[in-house]
Amino acid sequence: MLTIQLPHTIDSDQQGFASLANIYQQVKPCQFETIQLDFQNTTWFDANMLAMLGAIMESAWTNDFDIVNLRPEQEKIFKKTRYSYFGGESLPDSYQTTVEYRKSKVSEIGSFEKYLEKKLLAHSKMPSMSALLRKKIKESILEIFNNARTHGKCKFVFSCGQYYPQKGRLDFTIVDIGNTIRKNVRDYSGRKVSGKKAIEWAVRENTTTRKDNIPGGLGFTLIRDFLRKNKGKIQITSADGYWFEKNDKSVSKKLDVFFKGTAVNLEFNINDTSSYCLSSEIEDMDIAF
Repeated sequence: MLTIQLPHTIDSDQQGFASLANIYQQVKPCQFETIQLDFQNTTWFDANMLAMLGAIMESAWTNDFDIVNLRPEQEKIFKKTRYSYFGGESLPDSYQTTVEYRKSKVSEIGSFEKYLEKKLLAHSKMPSMSALLRKKIKESILEIFNNARTHGKCKFVFSCGQYYPQKGRLDFTIVDIGNTIRKNVRDYSGRKVSGKKAIEWAVRENTTTRKDNIPGGLGFTLIRDFLRKNKGKIQITSADGYWFEKNDKSVSKKLDVFFKGTAVNLEFNINDTSSYCLSSEIEDMDIAF
């Protein structure tokens, strides 16, 4: 049996992504083993990061996982997300403190779209916006989902979210275990770029690694514009790269642990009292695009 001690905290930041990538590296070579994830020393785990933990556990599907020593308050949150590694046991989420954990086939874009509409975009704490802008933001997130199929070449996408009332944010994380952004950019450009440089290239507007001049890219332009105005945050982890953007400032760094996949976290500022719409609409709202 392999026992993995989780760190003191798993937050939605560079260290949190690196800690989970480290778990991926430990379970990657295991086959037909029992892997015990020990939360004894863990006092906090951002529930939206369950998307990455779930993707990692699914990638090592030949093994049996056992989650032990989880603190009661954290177990309660995990069960509210309907995280599937408790044998299907779940708790009702009456106060919408989470966006439930979901494992989606890449072919299930229609059901994922309904999940976004019902669980994320209809959340009572989402910033106020017009119906058309909400639709465009949904399309932008769906493009992130589509990247798992067109770029990641994987079978499943994992997602989860959590509402943090005291921290004033709503986080939603999307993860796939497939071709990394670094691999796709290297294959496309023929250059041995680093993970952080690959992400920098991929988030630029009108860039894509699709062939035959099919338009695409990572689809981040609109959601990035919105989160800038909303004073939210976007984070991407892939291969050995980590990138985030907040308050009009983007930063890319080297991730100390390699992650074979891509994780995107969208952080909405729920203390924002502005109302948003597209510039093409009647400008009767505070902020338009």
